[in-house]
Amino acid sequence: LHDQHLCGPKVLVMEWVDGIRCTDPDGIRASGLDVEQFIRCGVVSGLRQLLEFGLFHGDPHPGNIFAMRDGRIAYVDFGNVAQLSQRNKQILIDAVVHAVNEDYRGMAGDFIKLGFLQAGTDIEPIVPALEKIWADSKGQRMADFNFRTVTSRFNELVYQYPIRIPERYSLVIRSLLTQEGICMTLNPEFHFLEVAYPYVARRLLTDEDPVLRDRLFQVLFSDGKFQWKRLENLIQLAREGLGSRNGAGGLDLSDTVKDALRVVLLDDRLRAQVVLALTEDNKLRVEEAMGVLRMVAPDIQPQRLVSDLLREAPSLSRQLLLSWADKVLVS
Repeated sequence: LHDQHLCGPKVLVMEWVDGIRCTDPDGIRASGLDVEQFIRCGVVSGLRQLLEFGLFHGDPHPGNIFAMRDGRIAYVDFGNVAQLSQRNKQILIDAVVHAVNEDYRGMAGDFIKLGFLQAGTDIEPIVPALEKIWADSKGQRMADFNFRTVTSRFNELVYQYPIRIPERYSLVIRSLLTQEGICMTLNPEFHFLEVAYPYVARRLLTDEDPVLRDRLFQVLFSDGKFQWKRLENLIQLAREGLGSRNGAGGLDLSDTVKDALRVVLLDDRLRAQVVLALTEDNKLRVEEAMGVLRMVAPDIQPQRLVSDLLREAPSLSRQLLLSWADKVLVS
């Protein structure tokens, strides 16, 4: 309990956590809690620690995790906590996106950036090996894999290629494996990636962080072309895991559309890319564009979007005029 009025140099006041330890899965199931929702809460909590806050619990064993009466998750014993830099958080998100899009060359590049491979390592032999790890998912949903399966298959590569696992990522892997084990104790049919992939997709599509917005554009504009299929995959993934508890429209893309319009209006390079995407190979991509519009229509609140755009119109107009003035002065 962080309260400077209650704690001092000689007195530490702690908060009582009213919940059920995860060492008692039968007790959790008998408590009336929505076990599926609690599991999702726990997985997203772990992912947020890693990918949003960069500060994560390094020893989340069942005795350190409580299921609270209201469905939330509580962690105790923060004697083992580790940090990830902003750069590494972004690279981890890239790695997940590369896995979703089956971009194994990009994934190999991520391993170099994260320190699993030394800079300058020839990735050509490693790319097909990474692809083989995910080969069994062909024709299946990625949810059919769990994190333990992926980890065990990746460990096989350590003995075949010059791969090393940095200390901090050993802690990350152990932490995720431990949490997945707790989830599978509560529900043996649980699939970690079934929650992890949609979480990352939703973050890419809805987070207002400018860095993640840039990541989204990088994912969608690849090899000089607009990746329509990737956008569809992200939208579909982002919807997974919302379930009936959110219903249709549970994924709100209004801010994403608004930010996209703002960037396209203000960024000449991106505006040119959008035009090229819509006229790729000298063909109007009306069918692809309409397909995406149909997909996102349930996830946009028109009244809110129009209201936000009208409210921001003066600021946007000013930015456009300043941009135009800068170009005139430069020319």
